Amino acid sequence: MTDAANNDGKTPFNFRIPPWVMLLFFGPIVLAVVMYYAGTQNLHGILLPEPSTLPTAGMILPDGTTAVFGGKWSLLYVGQGDCDKACKEALSRTREAHLALGKVMSNLQRFFIPTSGAPNAAALAAEDPDLIVLTDRMASLNAVLTTLGEYSEGDIYLADPRGKVVLRFPAGTATKDMQADLALLLKESQSG
Repeated sequence: MTDAANNDGKTPFNFRIPPWVMLLFFGPIVLAVVMYYAGTQNLHGILLPEPSTLPTAGMILPDGTTAVFGGKWSLLYVGQGDCDKACKEALSRTREAHLALGKVMSNLQRFFIPTSGAPNAAALAAEDPDLIVLTDRMASLNAVLTTLGEYSEGDIYLADPRGKVVLRFPAGTATKDMQADLALLLKESQSG
């Protein structure tokens, strides 16, 4: 009986929170944190911590049309201007990922950003008419490469509709992985 009473004769207050109450309170917080971090872990590309902004001025293309980085998502392939076999395979992967988007594919445009040498824009357009090819005659080419900062040949970047470069797919990223990220981001941007 001395265990139940302390020195002054009062019964000590035993404060215990039932486990179900703790789960009710902390459960949603833990679930939200897990869902948030699990969502970013599902991306196959690398989320860029400090997005840089591409030039917003219109670019006059060799065929006389104008292109801009804005209003749509932009997929940018960075590679040698002569576009060897690896380049053509990467451009094919971007085309396949673009086509796989189905009804939202009109919200994405694709660019070829040559790092050196002059690309054969006519030959590339014959193979892939939706591809926008920047050439060394365009003042914006250097600005785009400067914006991308440190890049590797064969990398593919994704810019949001405001022209901010937000994601990088390392060279060799599989088509299905790229398409999954694009579908997720385009879906989220339409719902948000």
